[in-house]
Amino acid sequence: MDRNAGRNGTRTSASASSTALLWKLRLRAAAAALAAVVFGGLYFFVRQAIKDDVWRFDFYLFNKSLATASLFLIALSLFLTSIHFISRRPRRALAYRKHYGLAGFWTGAAHGLASHLFLPEKFPLPSWIARHPAEAVLGLTALALFGGMAVLSLASVKGRLGGALWRRVLRFSGYTALILAGVHAGVLKWASWMKYIKTFESVLPSLSLPVVLFAAVALILRLAVRAAKRR
Repeated sequence: MDRNAGRNGTRTSASASSTALLWKLRLRAAAAALAAVVFGGLYFFVRQAIKDDVWRFDFYLFNKSLATASLFLIALSLFLTSIHFISRRPRRALAYRKHYGLAGFWTGAAHGLASHLFLPEKFPLPSWIARHPAEAVLGLTALALFGGMAVLSLASVKGRLGGALWRRVLRFSGYTALILAGVHAGVLKWASWMKYIKTFESVLPSLSLPVVLFAAVALILRLAVRAAKRR
């Protein structure tokens, strides 16, 4: 009886500890998402004030901050995967990557919904899709892939697919979705990027430019680490 009670107590303690750790990771990812959105909002506000002499923060700027925060968080998740292999503390980096990725997905979903539900004057449906088919397809496909990865992250799905296949599907889905999301941002903001590079007119570039560059660095680093592991 004493042994069984001890085992049950140990299991209960381990379960409570695991639950506490899970919520800690979730809360930190949520805090990171909030910080990214707040930073983006402040950045866009200051840039607009410098560029257009408009001192106003509206829902459009908030929605732009959702977009950049989403891409940043997902790129950060991939970046942490690489840190997992090269850091002296790999477990810490690996523990956060899933939750940053999920935070990025939900932030991206909020951006998509906000664009068409709350900003119909700027993103009217279906006319916006008709005028911007490439951007729409790229964005929706990336979001769908990230959503699929969110489902695949469930432990029950991993058990059904098997560890090797599960990791392979997540890996290539992540690569593809991040590329599509980056191209989506690039197609939408290319003219703004080129104008900034040529003139430096607004002092600050569109925040999407450094975020897309960070996503590219994260992807290249991940591919480099993977290639090094194969040698």
